[in-house]
Amino acid sequence: MLNEEQKKQVQYGCFLIIPLKYDPAAFDLVKLEKIGVYQSLTTMDLNENIKAMLERANEAAVGSCYKVACPHLAAGLCGTEVSMEAQRFLVTEEGRTYSFELAASYLYVFHTQVAFLCLSLSFAEMEALKAICNPGSAYSSAAFHWIGPSGEKHPFSVESWLTDFCTPLGLRKFFDGNSSFLLDSYAYIFAVVPERFDTLEEMQKITFNLHKMMPIDAPIEDMSEEDIRYVYAVKHQTFNTYRWGCCVASQTISYVVADEAMDFATERDTQADDGLPVVLLSLYEKYTCLRFTELITHLDKGQIKHLKNLMLKFQAFGTVAPANLSRWHNVKQIYAHLLEVNDIPAAIQDISSKLNILTEHQQEIERARSETVINIITIFGIVSILASVLSIVQILSGGDILIWASTILTTIMLILVTAAAVWSRRK
Repeated sequence: MLNEEQKKQVQYGCFLIIPLKYDPAAFDLVKLEKIGVYQSLTTMDLNENIKAMLERANEAAVGSCYKVACPHLAAGLCGTEVSMEAQRFLVTEEGRTYSFELAASYLYVFHTQVAFLCLSLSFAEMEALKAICNPGSAYSSAAFHWIGPSGEKHPFSVESWLTDFCTPLGLRKFFDGNSSFLLDSYAYIFAVVPERFDTLEEMQKITFNLHKMMPIDAPIEDMSEEDIRYVYAVKHQTFNTYRWGCCVASQTISYVVADEAMDFATERDTQADDGLPVVLLSLYEKYTCLRFTELITHLDKGQIKHLKNLMLKFQAFGTVAPANLSRWHNVKQIYAHLLEVNDIPAAIQDISSKLNILTEHQQEIERARSETVINIITIFGIVSILASVLSIVQILSGGDILIWASTILTTIMLILVTAAAVWSRRK
């Protein structure tokens, strides 16, 4: 159990994952590559075929990741006054002001017209994240300021800042309307502590508090949340202790990690390399289904086949079963819980059913159209036959013996050929 001195040493961080979308014609990959550095996955927590899904050189890749340095993230706010490492901010809500920092962040772009901006934040008080996100409410009264080199405070709007960053890249807020960028954000929270854990209950208590965006020692109990799952590291047999544990929920995932050196920067990079891709793979599947639902709503008749092909590729190559994700059982557990609490398998099945219904409806329309054309052709065929019969009658009525003989012989030959064909088919 952490003592009071150790609790004061705790450092908090968060990747605030903001869902975005784009239209292929508007997305500017060239501009993104100017401000972001492509990141290939190097983690050993994922199997090689899963890492290949985010390898842009791979033909079957589903997306790619770019690291965006702090100056490019905050340039629209602070101009050239941004530090290379981090930019300080203040957030004020209900009379209390908290400080936090923005560091180099990540932008994941997937081929299914969805993307995720993962803002890398750090703060000394866990309540800072609660003030930023305002969980449980669609509106926030929080006021934001960025801090200049001399300590001066400059007010700004988070919505305007994120809009100004995303728009030149062809990205926009996932859900249309007046809601905030942060309303549907997913919080990947982690805390670094100096002491390893003796029991699972300690980690469970701390990670649940992180999930609630409260200090790790706050007395919180809430039995109403049914979407909570816990996963832990394997106990170290020599030390007889645990190094990390996490709490998985539908809108947050919370890690507590023990590190005697309290090297927060290294731990943040580790979380970005090892843990963040697991969360992004699950969110990519969730928001792809939502994106397809939106595309279906505004679908033209000629686009059904194209969207059907996209969905088939997504189901065949873009989804990952927990059993295939990793060689480590606890990593597979985390991913499985993410799928479960977000009902992602049901969402994939739902979008597939919708596309099948639309496809069947389109086929019925095309079948009815074909039958109409066939009926018209049949009518013209009957008219043509009647006209031919009348022509033959006129010819025979005024014809000589040769015409009659040739007509009778031709008719007999046609009857014989037809009879032979019928007999051969029956045989």
